[in-house]
Amino acid sequence: MKKILLLTGVLLSLGLFCACSDDDELETDSYDPTYKVSYYNHDPGLNVKQGYWVDDGFIEMVPLKKPPYYILVKWSDEKGKEAIDYILEKNPGVVSKSAEMTINNEYRIITSKYFESPYFFVSSTYNSNEHYPGTLVLPQIIIKMEDGKDVNTIEELYASELTLERKQNLKDMYLFNCNLKTSRDVLRLAAEISQHDLVQWAEPNMYGIYIID
Repeated sequence: MKKILLLTGVLLSLGLFCACSDDDELETDSYDPTYKVSYYNHDPGLNVKQGYWVDDGFIEMVPLKKPPYYILVKWSDEKGKEAIDYILEKNPGVVSKSAEMTINNEYRIITSKYFESPYFFVSSTYNSNEHYPGTLVLPQIIIKMEDGKDVNTIEELYASELTLERKQNLKDMYLFNCNLKTSRDVLRLAAEISQHDLVQWAEPNMYGIYIID
């Protein structure tokens, strides 16, 4: 199957593939039950093969291995916003910088530890190096159906994980919001959907490099 690379405004839409290795995920470094927050010295998806396809070539994506970590956190309700604010308040030594983007319901954060909670979505930083942050995954997937195929089947199959946001300008292309909590979950789902017979390709939306002043 041929994979397609899309660039739309500040969002990068990339064909993705991920496959779990036999290695266990890294153990939680510390845990705070208030908002069920898990902290990790390294990204828990470090031992999971992740990446994207450009045409027929696979480019592996590896989470940033050493701090500082540049992460994206998005909330969908007030509970998620409370959880993020709680982390920022209680961990001044962990979070070095943060920028709240209220229009997009997101924080862009520089931190010395990765963290996760069931109350919000968090993206690791991929393809990063010591000079600049890299690519961040959004909780969205763009799906291009095969010509004339109905998207309703995909909606029904993945009703618990996807919510239709809108149809795109191009024919048979749809934007879905993902009801998932981590970037590696979004990569996994996009890879799974892209293998469906009705689907031409499925690609998560992504941000490119961002800077916190």
